[in-house]
Amino acid sequence: MGFLSKQIGEVIMEKFKIYVHHKYSYERFWYFFHGVDVDINDVITHTNRKNMFNKFSPINENVNIKCKYNGVELDITFVGNDKHSLKGHHIIDYSIDLYDRNLVSDRGFNSRIRKIVDEEYIPLLNNVSKSKETKYHFFYIDWEGHNPYYEHNMDVGLTKDINIYVDEQNDVNIKHKHFVFTNIFMSFLYPNTLGLREYYFFADILKYKNDYTHKMNFPIRRIYGHKLRLYRKIIELKNSNINITHSSFHETPQYSGAPNKIRNKIKDKITEKNYIEKRGYGIDDWGGEWNDNNLSEFLWKLFGIAEVNIIPEYDFQESVQHGTYDIPMYKHGLSNITEKSVSHILANKPFIPTSYNTIVFYDSILTTNGYPLVDYPLKYESLEDIIDNINEIANDDIRWNELVIGLKKWVDNTRNGILHLIDNKNDFLEILLKANTTKKNKNLL
Repeated sequence: MGFLSKQIGEVIMEKFKIYVHHKYSYERFWYFFHGVDVDINDVITHTNRKNMFNKFSPINENVNIKCKYNGVELDITFVGNDKHSLKGHHIIDYSIDLYDRNLVSDRGFNSRIRKIVDEEYIPLLNNVSKSKETKYHFFYIDWEGHNPYYEHNMDVGLTKDINIYVDEQNDVNIKHKHFVFTNIFMSFLYPNTLGLREYYFFADILKYKNDYTHKMNFPIRRIYGHKLRLYRKIIELKNSNINITHSSFHETPQYSGAPNKIRNKIKDKITEKNYIEKRGYGIDDWGGEWNDNNLSEFLWKLFGIAEVNIIPEYDFQESVQHGTYDIPMYKHGLSNITEKSVSHILANKPFIPTSYNTIVFYDSILTTNGYPLVDYPLKYESLEDIIDNINEIANDDIRWNELVIGLKKWVDNTRNGILHLIDNKNDFLEILLKANTTKKNKNLL
């Protein structure tokens, strides 16, 4: 079952055989292969009556879907943990494999078991990629700031024949390591184990809300670094227009074991009404410290407090300057995308990130892909530097309304651009097709 080629005039058209080494679901198809030209009826939801009525009943059968990307034929088969030697392209995704093995409960990152990459995945990839008739693609999209390429010593321990796909933008000179924005963004949507897809539809509800009690809200879950510094500046302003909420994350004895002195001081300062209690009686119990519960709580409890949210999105410069990890700059992940900014963009919720690098990041994605930009109405490096100016704006209704209009225009433009992008482009497939068309040897890859 090799590649099929047919010559039309001077043009050689190849059919790409792609094997996904995971169980099939329609959500996983869209994660890996968004942007393709496919018959929706071929993207099946079930294979038998058992998994037709029970989405938790896995699809164990191999599922084949034929589609096209930019006119090139793709022959895709989800094969599970099998058929590693077949001629063609092979995909293994770290997070999805952990989910299939019941080692994690959702798509979010689990730091406690990441040594499995060193102990299992790297040896497996090095072994199965020995054949010249196969090309392996390893997805390690973790939504975290660390750089897995160096954390797992892939620079010396992983064969360069394997393509690795990550959410870090540095190391442009490493030819087999790729930043794939569309696949990264789709990883927040599919598989939808965290409920982030609901933020997209929530935008239609949120746009009608007009009874906010505050102009801005700064939500804090984990307490560290720049969040604590910004909290102290805001609390000194004593301006009810800029509110602070704190989640009970890590607070319960089952999780943290003991109360935190800093947390107790924050709770006293912001008062009880701004303490977002996760545990409650009956219907008000949001459960444990699971990623899906935290994202659901965030949506329903925190998006309705203020017109604009301040979000402490991850920033690599903050990590380098104030982090506790003594590692060189090139080993940090130069990324500015986590569930915080993604959720706000999907919900079309105006936000101000603690670092302007978040805005630069999304603007660069739109520019790179040919989409127009809308000027962000604020300019700064760290939000700590201009919080006094924002405080003045919040006290002036005219200036505040102008700011909100500008923020809404930016997030609306960014949202529309990204949604159009993921429907029409697939960064992984762009890399795959480009690599094959530039190969002198057309026999395989």
